[in-house]
Amino acid sequence: MSEGLKMPYFTEKHGKQLFYEDKGNGEAIIFIHPPGMGRKVFRQQHPLAEHFRIIFPDLSGNGDSELVTKAPDITFYAREIKQLIDHLRIDKVTLVGYSCGGMVAQEFALTYPKRVHALVLAGGFPKVDTGGLRFEFLVGMEWVRKSPETLAKLLSNSHFRDPTIKRDLSEHMAKSSPDAWYEFYNRGFRFDCSRRLRNLEVPLLLMYGTKEFWINHHVKYYFNCPDTTLVYIERAYHQIPATHWPIFNHYIKEFLEKNVLSKKAEI
Repeated sequence: MSEGLKMPYFTEKHGKQLFYEDKGNGEAIIFIHPPGMGRKVFRQQHPLAEHFRIIFPDLSGNGDSELVTKAPDITFYAREIKQLIDHLRIDKVTLVGYSCGGMVAQEFALTYPKRVHALVLAGGFPKVDTGGLRFEFLVGMEWVRKSPETLAKLLSNSHFRDPTIKRDLSEHMAKSSPDAWYEFYNRGFRFDCSRRLRNLEVPLLLMYGTKEFWINHHVKYYFNCPDTTLVYIERAYHQIPATHWPIFNHYIKEFLEKNVLSKKAEI
């Protein structure tokens, strides 16, 4: 284990142990993963610990965290994130949500606005509203039922090139509960916070790959958010935290320096 990296569990209210990594100091950032993928999809965000405190939970039923319920929904996971920051005694955090993990981040920011400094969405959407994205969710659910190990390999291959990293992510995903994995997809497929987005009180950074048109179509729903920064990453698809991590990390750092750290300095 590298110096400064803590990988503890905490016991949530139902008595189950949930795993998270905690590294660095300063402004706390919590990274929220998509269904089944767990914290290791954010492997390339660890360098941000040079500037911030970075926290990577495995949501319950995913990765190394115990299964709390076979039917988690988006609000359930948002409450779970609140339990984590309460456990860590952190007053306010920045949330980074990737893909469907961004639904959890949005729900948290809308439900607990006083606990959030800023919100970052990588390939974010408030609801599934294109045929391409609907297809991705439905295929994901089918593969979880048919062969979660195969889906884990497919997703790890689409995110990373290094064989060791791909194997590590695939093996981590294989630990996820198929029931929780399926239901995370299923509830995300039906989730819709689009009409509530005007109530979003915190600065929002949206990052999309220019090639993921079936997902970046959803940017229209964020036009009414009061404080939004939009970034398109050229020649990128959906997997930008993994495939385009240097520029992804750069924009997170730049955004937080402007919208969180500078405001704290003014107080």
